[in-house]
Amino acid sequence: MSDHSDVVVIGGGILGCTMALHLIEAGAGRVRLLERDGLFQGTSAAGAGFLASWTPFAAEQAVTRYCLDYYARLQAEGHDIDLRRNGILSLDARASSLQEVSAGGAEYGAQATVVDAAEVEALTHGLVRRTGISGGLFEPVGAQVFAPKVGAALAERLHRPPGVLDARRPVTALRTRGGRIVGVETTTGTIDCAAVVVAAGAWSNELLAPLGIFLPTAPQVTARIITENLDLPGTLPALFLSGLIPEDPDGGTLLWVRRHDGGLLWGGTYDTYPRNILLDAPMPERLDEIPYDGVRELLRVAARADTVMPTLARQSSITVKHGAPCYTPDWRALVGPVAAVEGLYALTGDNEAGFTHGPGHAKVLTDLLLHGTSDLTPADDWSPDRFGDQYTTETAVIEAYLDYQRSFAAR
Repeated sequence: MSDHSDVVVIGGGILGCTMALHLIEAGAGRVRLLERDGLFQGTSAAGAGFLASWTPFAAEQAVTRYCLDYYARLQAEGHDIDLRRNGILSLDARASSLQEVSAGGAEYGAQATVVDAAEVEALTHGLVRRTGISGGLFEPVGAQVFAPKVGAALAERLHRPPGVLDARRPVTALRTRGGRIVGVETTTGTIDCAAVVVAAGAWSNELLAPLGIFLPTAPQVTARIITENLDLPGTLPALFLSGLIPEDPDGGTLLWVRRHDGGLLWGGTYDTYPRNILLDAPMPERLDEIPYDGVRELLRVAARADTVMPTLARQSSITVKHGAPCYTPDWRALVGPVAAVEGLYALTGDNEAGFTHGPGHAKVLTDLLLHGTSDLTPADDWSPDRFGDQYTTETAVIEAYLDYQRSFAAR
């Protein structure tokens, strides 16, 4: 038994939800969103929710501006997504002078300004001690949202006609005929359609493998931690802390920290086990059972923050959510048609910037699907086929990504 949709979007995270909504609002016909679990149950549930300019590329800066406006509209229309425009403050405990702090400015947004230790202490209401750092880089346009609240807002909008939301309906295969998409097979029947957008994050390549398609993305395990209510002020900027482990050549794990419900929401990109356990391995149905070794590493690094941010070092009660953001060789997403199959589109490889870029990438891909071009920004640099057959494994992708990251930092 089968039913029909004009476009099927696979994946109920920030990318899939905003893609489905953009298609619906653009009049793409009968749009169906399929999600194996509930909405925002995968990596998006562990999102930090930072909104900032992470890269120097003009196209990404355009989608960042679009996303800031998108979230502002959600908030203005009555959706509580905890949008706060408190800025982002980057601190490196290794920097011994303001000159060294300033030298790292190329890695941050164009509007970032150097602030001294006293200004850092004032911006953070004394949570960061001036005696522990030389200064920082403050990006005033940086903002934040709370991922689960964004998910709830998008779910409410997706339940409005004419869209169709099928949560807990796993996709088992993509159907093709004559080199083009003709439908999607699920555990509860087939859906005939002419176009499919794969926005399934770390599960995307598993879904595409039977078609002989490999998207050059690689999942990396990470974790988000939330503490108890610590009575922190609502105007605290989001923080990036590096250099907390001075004996490590590169300063060790980078931590990101922000306020949430009076406490801290924080995490980091650790390099220890189980960071790479999903590379070229079968994906689990859920991320709940990922080993907690990485969380222990984050807690170890946080404990070293005692001289910089004592509150982070001394938190007691925590809850944890795992995620598996996908990276690409050149730090840029995969957004556009997949040449191997007509009617097949990819929206993945967010490089841990899904909330910053997701709605904008969805806008661009909606334009491409319906009109062949976008009035927001050109999308050629995001083509899923731009690497050709250069990468055939996720391990090779992440090695290329790390090489690119090192070369970018050395500029």
